[in-house]
Amino acid sequence: MVCATKEDTDSPSNSAASAAAPERRGRSGKRLCTVDQVEQLKSAIRVLPIWSSTIFLALAMNQSFAVKQADTMDRRVGRGRYFEVPSGSLALFNMATMSLWSASYDRWVAPALRRHTGNPRGLTMKQRIGGGLLLATASTAVSAAVEGARRRRALRGATISAFWLVPQFALVGLAEAFGVIGEIEFFYTELPKSMASFSMSLLYMAFGVGNLAGALIVKVAQAASGRGGKTSWLVDDLNAGHYDYYYWLLTGYGVVNFVYFAWCSWVYGEEGKNVEWEEDDREQPPML
Repeated sequence: MVCATKEDTDSPSNSAASAAAPERRGRSGKRLCTVDQVEQLKSAIRVLPIWSSTIFLALAMNQSFAVKQADTMDRRVGRGRYFEVPSGSLALFNMATMSLWSASYDRWVAPALRRHTGNPRGLTMKQRIGGGLLLATASTAVSAAVEGARRRRALRGATISAFWLVPQFALVGLAEAFGVIGEIEFFYTELPKSMASFSMSLLYMAFGVGNLAGALIVKVAQAASGRGGKTSWLVDDLNAGHYDYYYWLLTGYGVVNFVYFAWCSWVYGEEGKNVEWEEDDREQPPML
């Protein structure tokens, strides 16, 4: 790739440097990239390790099994307990927690933290991402504990209230408020402004990869736990399976992932040190 144009190579002022032309144009004759383009690529590569650690957020945010659990639990509310709450409506606690925390963070939490940390945002962007990963891991641990309790009661012929699922939904909402918002701010701050679209695409790419990874984990867990004629963890009958084991598996993955994130953050170093290389009106020298 080159930054030199045909006019540059054909001009009289460059005739003396014709011997160096193959180096400027490359062996294939293609344009070399500018310094700006090279620095943009370096910035993108630098944030990729931290980006890869945020894939776990998508796994924790997938609460499809929680709806299935709620179907087998007591969802009746109100006087006389005649009204039954729809299973899917429990996700409201996820969205409500995320909205309330996001609104209160900038208004009250950040100013309070600012007095102790000295950071204008209260917490650094990497600290917010790390907090989101810890909360996501806590949500899977709570999911495992609640499912284990639900299954034990169900095997004895009893049921528990579906509102025992609220804590895990609330923790997922907090994980989104910390992790996802911190992730967006991190990419927008650490990448050049000319890569704003790429910054947003990284977030959705993490969600996509996370959903694929979640499907793969489910398949592997089903195949591995069902070997030798055993009942798989993730069979349709929740009481015959062990969905709590699946959640504990995700919790273990979350712990390992957080250690990986901490290492990536340490290697990355201080935030805000990336130089923003923007295209300007003047011609820049080629990068060989």
